[in-house]
Amino acid sequence: FSQSLQIVARQFDKALKDSFTKEKGFPSFKKKNLLNDSFTCPQKWRLGKGFVFIPKIGEVKWIKHRAMQGKPKSITISQDGYRWYCSVLCEYDIEEQEKKTDNIVGIDVGLKEFVTLSDGTAVGNPKHLKKYEEKLVSEQRRLNKKQKGSKNRFKQRIKVKKIHTKIKNLRQDFLHKATSNMITKYDGVVLEDLNVKGMMKNHLLAKSIADVSWSEFTRQLEYKAKWNFKYFVLIERFEPTSKTCSNCGYIQDMPLSKRQFNCPDCGISIDRDLNASIYICRLGQSRINACGVGSKEPTLKQEKECLVN
Repeated sequence: FSQSLQIVARQFDKALKDSFTKEKGFPSFKKKNLLNDSFTCPQKWRLGKGFVFIPKIGEVKWIKHRAMQGKPKSITISQDGYRWYCSVLCEYDIEEQEKKTDNIVGIDVGLKEFVTLSDGTAVGNPKHLKKYEEKLVSEQRRLNKKQKGSKNRFKQRIKVKKIHTKIKNLRQDFLHKATSNMITKYDGVVLEDLNVKGMMKNHLLAKSIADVSWSEFTRQLEYKAKWNFKYFVLIERFEPTSKTCSNCGYIQDMPLSKRQFNCPDCGISIDRDLNASIYICRLGQSRINACGVGSKEPTLKQEKECLVN
């Protein structure tokens, strides 16, 4: 139990230091009853058949998600709304593989289409929030009418949390399937380093941008590329990818309302998103060929979660 407290103290100390050295704000106060508590046990825990032994708590039944690979190092018990999860941190060695450059793909993210790939593939925007927005607003209004501190208010908070959890799980499932498919299919991925924080200041698009989770999409692509020894290249955010012709390099203004890229120099007519993804792919391919851009070090950590009853 004392080790769990020490981990919390170290995490808080790291958060304080990061607030002064990185682009992170000062740690905010977390009020109780948010239904998202968690703690880590580095030692004196064990896994059994159908249960996990947690120090100071005892044996707790669990539903194992999948077989574990490597040596278990620690477990983290976390609450996600109305459910508790046990995440097991494992460590194992990975044999380094040679990276290939035969099949590199450029990725252009958007709101109409979630992503457009340089080979012509387009993945539609699922709009998870929009599907549950009406129900979420209705349940939140009921929550506001409940008396603070009452049991009915607590029950209503769980209902609201369930909807938020449903939206989050749908979004994560979609992102994991999309990124895993891309990393499996291609030898490398190239995309823009978007200023998502700055784009969120546009109040007309902020909700839609938050729903597509571009930052999480980029994060998943990066670590999965490392796991599978694939190239991951980020193009500078100020590169005019949407304004540049992918065929001849001619640059022209492209307002958001203009969906077709018509080049006056070479005469090519192409969808603006496809044009951007092809141009991004060529930029990334040239950098890979020039200096082998991409992460080479293997990762040694992988988390596996199980549901705790």
